Amino acid sequence: MNRKTFLSSHFPDVVTKWNKYFCKLKKVNSWYVSSDYCLDDKDKPNDVMTFTIFPFDHPYTIRDGIKQYLPKDIKDFKNLSEKALNYIKTFPYFFSMAFIIGHKNDMFKLEENKALLDDVIKHMENWPKPKKEEFIHKMKKFRGYLDRKDAKLKTLSNIAITSNIMSFIIEFLIIKANAKHIIWISDRDGISDFQDGVVSEFIRMGYANLVNNRVSDKELYGFWGGKEYDKKIFDEFVRIPDYISGALAAIDFEDSNNIPEKHYKLFDKGIIDNDRICIMHIDHGKDADTWSELNIGRTLE
Repeated sequence: MNRKTFLSSHFPDVVTKWNKYFCKLKKVNSWYVSSDYCLDDKDKPNDVMTFTIFPFDHPYTIRDGIKQYLPKDIKDFKNLSEKALNYIKTFPYFFSMAFIIGHKNDMFKLEENKALLDDVIKHMENWPKPKKEEFIHKMKKFRGYLDRKDAKLKTLSNIAITSNIMSFIIEFLIIKANAKHIIWISDRDGISDFQDGVVSEFIRMGYANLVNNRVSDKELYGFWGGKEYDKKIFDEFVRIPDYISGALAAIDFEDSNNIPEKHYKLFDKGIIDNDRICIMHIDHGKDADTWSELNIGRTLE
């Protein structure tokens, strides 16, 4: 079986860090992926999306640890305790991928996506009836939204980026970690709720295309996304990516004098040189989007 994935092809450092993390969890075949975003904040220099992977085992133990050391979102703390910083630096059960995104709101090309969605819907018409009815109504409703004059291009860009990244992560987990079951726990916002959670359908189609029958459907229990989980149990899982996104969004890599102390302290003591946090960069170009690793050391003064 071809074991290459989008992430392993573009980000070799992710594979190195993942293997170090995964070697202690090889009996795990089910995972949570939580995500949090800091986007379109005029007071922050960066748009950031962070996706954090947790093993399915012992969700209450993980949740209770997060509640103890990170009891509130980063925005609700004036200062971070040494215990909180150490928890992020040393807690062994999470693995995070953070994406700093350049020219984010230019990434969704309206006319190109209209044509692409028309082809998808046409193809769906030939699907077996139960499978078609499960998906096609959301696709048609979303396609109608694209024709509206008040279509929100920022939201559409956010959805496009989220569905791509989650598709890449799920492909990675299926191929590299033999994942059988994946639950996506997203921050409650306009991405996961938009158009009845249509982003989950794009994720399903995206990772199925990437996996491309390398793993049979019988070997996968499924993917749950959006609102299909118990928030009373899992809301704390979003707090790890919340802290990482919040810190990276605030880091001005060209002028360290403008970095708030709280965010710099987290960046310096919790994120840099952390083997379980990978930082990547996505940038929208005229001809193509570029994906690259960011190897950040303690160069900020």
